[in-house]
Amino acid sequence: MINLNCQNSQILVFYHSPTLPKKHNHVVFEFDNFNVIYNDPRRFGFFQLIENKKALNERFKHLGPEPFDKKFNFNYVMSFLKDKNKEIKSFLLDQRFVSGIGNIYASEILFLSKIDPFKPAKLLTKNECKKIILNSKKILHRAIIKGGSSIRNFQNISGTLGSYQKEFKVYQQEGNKCKATGCLDIIKKKIVSNRSTFFCDSCQK
Repeated sequence: MINLNCQNSQILVFYHSPTLPKKHNHVVFEFDNFNVIYNDPRRFGFFQLIENKKALNERFKHLGPEPFDKKFNFNYVMSFLKDKNKEIKSFLLDQRFVSGIGNIYASEILFLSKIDPFKPAKLLTKNECKKIILNSKKILHRAIIKGGSSIRNFQNISGTLGSYQKEFKVYQQEGNKCKATGCLDIIKKKIVSNRSTFFCDSCQK
């Protein structure tokens, strides 16, 4: 969480409140007219000093390509998932496979692709792999246009809420009728590895 604390008392914050518990202030960058405060209650983030390009490449070499990267292509996906028993939902969240897909978008991508989130990756067809690549780009591009998803209180630096949550097809829709045309089933939810997975049994095989 970044908090811009200006000397004229104006505060810009990526959070629901400009007043954050100081016990979670881990790093403060002091400038002439303002401070940048890193506030992280859950301690998900970190800072690392990287001195040169070699060190930079070393730091990120374990990460997979981003969804919009040309390297995230059919040959890469087929090769990576070959002989893998783990379910495809877990792979979409695995940053070693692809970087930047979170839990919300993994559920939405698999629904749009009509793929069972618990299907072993090695059983995916060539067509299904193509759908995952295409729909990863499609879902994330749409989410970016909509400013992301404000599930509780997320705001961007201008104080604007994201609106992609209004377009969710499965995420947080458990108990609701499936939004796919002609489907009469109900969206279900399962907890896997402490993460919520939302899906439609009828649409996703």
